[in-house]
Parts: sequence; C-alpha cells; structure tokens
Amino acid sequence: MRTNLIGIVVCLICAGSAFAESLPQAVPTFHCVGLYWSPEDGAQDNVCRVRYRATGAPQWREALPLWFDGRQSPELPPERWRQYRGSIVNLTPGTPYEIELSLQKTGRQASISVQTWSEDFPIARTVPVRNSSTPLVVDQSGSPEGYVLYAPAPGRGTPAATIDVMSQHPQCVEVRASYVILRGLTLKNAQQDGIRIFENCHDIVIENCDISGWGRIAEDGWGQDYDAAIYCRDQALKRVIVQRNYLHHPRSNSNNWRQSRSLPGQTASSHPQGPQTIVFWDSEGNHVFRYNTVDSDDTHYYNDAFGAGHNFSVRGFPNRDSDIYGNFLSHCWDDAIESEGANCNVRIWGNYTTESLTSIACASVSLGPLYVWRNVSGVMRETPDRWSGGFLKTSDNMGGGRIFVFHNTILQPPRPPGAGPETAGAQVGLGWGGAIVNVTSRNNILHVTRTALRNQKGDSLGDYDYDLYSGRSAIPSGQETHGIKGEPIYAAGNAMKDGKGQFFLAPTSPGYDTALRLPNFNDDLLGQGPDIGAHEAGAPPMEFGIDAYRPQGSGDKP
Repeated sequence: MRTNLIGIVVCLICAGSAFAESLPQAVPTFHCVGLYWSPEDGAQDNVCRVRYRATGAPQWREALPLWFDGRQSPELPPERWRQYRGSIVNLTPGTPYEIELSLQKTGRQASISVQTWSEDFPIARTVPVRNSSTPLVVDQSGSPEGYVLYAPAPGRGTPAATIDVMSQHPQCVEVRASYVILRGLTLKNAQQDGIRIFENCHDIVIENCDISGWGRIAEDGWGQDYDAAIYCRDQALKRVIVQRNYLHHPRSNSNNWRQSRSLPGQTASSHPQGPQTIVFWDSEGNHVFRYNTVDSDDTHYYNDAFGAGHNFSVRGFPNRDSDIYGNFLSHCWDDAIESEGANCNVRIWGNYTTESLTSIACASVSLGPLYVWRNVSGVMRETPDRWSGGFLKTSDNMGGGRIFVFHNTILQPPRPPGAGPETAGAQVGLGWGGAIVNVTSRNNILHVTRTALRNQKGDSLGDYDYDLYSGRSAIPSGQETHGIKGEPIYAAGNAMKDGKGQFFLAPTSPGYDTALRLPNFNDDLLGQGPDIGAHEAGAPPMEFGIDAYRPQGSGDKP
C-alpha cells in the first residue's frame, strides 16, 4: 500500500527506560491495528492496558489488554520472545489514531501513532483487458503513489472481460508485478489455478472478479489437492487484498470423510483432498480477505475454502496481521476457514459458514493472539447424509498462542425433508479435532448436539465464561461460573436470505442483555447490556458475501 495506507508509526517512551526493544510497533489494516511491545519489565502479572482515539478526538477509548507471551522457546522467532501482543479492532479506514500503552504494575508507558489503510487506491494508469482465450500476464508494476489497474476495456453498456482458457493453460491470470489491481474480470476453466501470483510480488488487490472452472482431475477421478481460484507459494508474499469476488464451481471435486483415496506413492486416506478457493503457502501475511462469496454444488466440493500453509509452524495461513471478514463460505468437506500456524494478530469476524465440517480451524496457534468473533455457522456435515462437525478446531501441537473467542453463534438448522428430525448444526462447539489450548471464550452461543467444550486433555490456561451452551456437559472445573446451560430462543422473523441475516435473541431467551462487557468488541450494545451471540438485538441485519455493506450507488467500490 501507499505510505499513508500502511500508516506512519511514531513511538514515544513516556516513562521508564527507552531501550530499543521497548519501542512498540503497530501494523494496520482497514479496520484493525496489531500491536507489539517487548519492554524489559514485561511479565504475566504486569497487565498492559491499551487506550486509543482518532487523532485529535476529545475522548479516549479502552481496548482489550495486550496478551503477554512469556515464552523463550527455540521453536519461536526470537523477536517474539517475552512480548506483549494484541489488536485494536472496529476502527475506521483511512484514519490516523493515537495509541497509549501502560504497564499496570511497573508504570511504564509508551505511545504510538498509526493510520489505518485507506479504501481509495490511487490509480496511475489502466491496462484495458479484453475477452481472451489465452492467459493475462500482469507484468506492469505500479508504486505506492499509483497502482496499475487491470480492468475491462471501455465499451458499450456495461464493460466486461472474460478470460476463458478452455483448459488449455495452467492459469487464466499470471501476476508477476506489485502495486496492481485486478478488477471486474471473469476467469474460467484454468487447468490448475484461476489466478497465480508468482515470486517477489506484493501489494495486490483482487476485486469484483468471477472465477470458476479451475482445477486438475487426478488419476483417481477426484480433484488435485490445493488447486485454487487464487494461488501463491512464495513466502515473501504480503499485503494481498481479496474482496467482493464470486469464487465458485471448480472443475474438480473433493472426496468426503467416508471416501478413501489411494494415489500412487501416497498412503490411502479419507481426509478430503481437492480444490480450494484461496491457497497461500507460508506467506509474510498482512492480508485482507473480505466480502467474498464462495459456493458450489454437491458434485464440486472444496477441501477447504480459505487455507494452506503448514499448520504446525510459525508461519502457516494467513500467518500474521491479517483479517478475514464478511465472507459467505459453503461447500467444503473440511474447513471453511483454515487459519493455522502462527496466527499472530489474525482477526476473523462476521463470516457466515455452512455446508462444511468445520467453520474455523486454528490447529495450531503457535504465536497468537487469534481473535474469532461475531461469526455465524449453519449446516455442518462430513458426508452428504452424515451431519457432524465443530465450530472451532483446535490442537495442542504447537498450540501455545492465545485464542480469543467472542460473540459467535452456532445455529442448528433443520435437516432436509426426509433426512430425520434432528438438526444439522455443529456437534461440538470449541475443541473439534483436538484439545482446547489457551482459549479465552466469552459471550458465545454454543448451541450443539453433543459437547460445547471438548476439553480432551485438560487446559490449565483455558478461560471459559459467560457462554450460553447446550449438549453434554464437559466444562472444566471452575469454568463457566457465569455461563448459562440452555438453548437460545430466537426472535420471530429471524432468517438468512440473499446474503443478509438476522440472528437476534428474543427478550425471553437466556443470554439476552446478559453478556459480559468487552472493551472494543461490544461497545455498540443497544439494551441494558450486550447480548450473548453474534447479533445484538435491534442492530441492522448482518451481511455476508459480495454485496455485504456495499454503500448504495457505490458501484465497484468496497
């Protein structure tokens, strides 16, 4: 991004010694800022408080305290040892902010200034794109002061550009440049990936595109694993924005959990393998994936929707300082969002997931913190006729990073007619697939058919409270002291239609007006107190997918 998109960081130590390692750092996106601070007197019992304001605003606002990671493990990057980390969320794009940090026990203070990314990208010039049966090669770089826009050539009526390579080329688009925008392209029938980003590229915007028909078919008839609508394997990749795209109907299909695959040279496995929509391998991070619609049909399923990277590592997907929000994601046999690896100041909120086994996978969170809030999950299943799955997948393998889980809603939709009287939502709330480690859970509707908290091995660092939960009790001793055992009662008229949904609790429901106040996460309460769950009663409908929160008359703007 431009310098003023990234934000100009100014650090001032106001008290205590001014060693270089005590200078805080801030990494912005459109709506969030990730914070890093390693003062010499950092400690678990020395709470780091955070307050912030738009520059010049009369009043300060409180944010969640930073999490202190006291580890000094050779498995972790030394720059992350004994460090306070955390995020400020729900910020306004293109706005300068002042941030103050203070250590409660020792009195050390620091301040920092940062600007969130602007949603208006400067365009230096436009490269017109026309209908073609050969790949588009994006090889003209822009600069922070002016991006190169690749968009349909002007013409009569609504301009359009379709690149249909008719299975004759590996990609529809090859990105070999930085500071570029791909806008309004229809991409069809790539042999392997709709868009491939090659080495040494960064600052890329992919928006308002329609991508379908990608993916190879392996020898056994199933899809080739990790073929993607948007793909990159370069670890240097950073600052990619994927917004308002329709990613749908790959050529190939993934096997489900009851369909074993046996390829030459591989051990037979029933783990889903097949196409995905976004695949970034161990990138640098600082990405944004927002307002995309991912769907398909019953014969063209995904493995995961968003994911890749090495799960048990200090990188993974999306690695760090990245946001995933406002997406509608369906039709995957494994994870709708596979956010696994470092998860260092990664934020996932406001997504709707359905027709998947897992809504959000975070096995592991090796660095953290990871924030998961105000997401809604619908149908979960592992085969066409076996309803199963869990909202949050966790693991204790390299799982020492903190996970904050706030205000999510697990729905229990009815099964299709003739499929039995049971519901089709999650069996497990938190802890699907592995032990729950280092999780702070507050204000969630964990409406499940089996177990709300699947605490397989015990977690002395877990912190669960103020949740509305159902299912068999597996709550660790001393946890959920303010939690409510029961089921939600939703307001009349709640529905999900055309990318908009209402998920209000009725005034008679347990959890109505009884959630815990969480600074910066539920400041917009409308009643006597915040409601448990993703949707505050009386708030506008939640919106997901390509048209979510698009201002009227805004055209292609975010």
